[in-house]
Amino acid sequence: MYYHYPNTQFPINRQYPPVSTTTFEHSVAVFQKTVVEASTILRKFADPLFAHRLISAAQTGNQQEVDRLIKSIGVSTPVITKFTPDGVLLTIHTQAQGLQCCTLTMYLRWGNFNRPY
Repeated sequence: MYYHYPNTQFPINRQYPPVSTTTFEHSVAVFQKTVVEASTILRKFADPLFAHRLISAAQTGNQQEVDRLIKSIGVSTPVITKFTPDGVLLTIHTQAQGLQCCTLTMYLRWGNFNRPY
């Protein structure tokens, strides 16, 4: 395969390693578990009492309580939370073969202040 860079007159031949799907397959397997855990989080968020507690804690800026509520859901993968008056951003990083392989990010809105992260 040849690539042409704007300031060169000669094509550059790049050699790539042979394709291996092993790491990708591990990433897919790990990510499937992450999606199941995300579904568990969403089911808990659908509980009006839990949602009220979460939103109240976030709107008062109580990161510790938001983190406690998220941990109380019982998922095994750590969840990083950030919030604004509009909603909550959840990020789940998972590992495969000892390396970070996958990230799932969910943003759930509860207000209309239009303040981006």
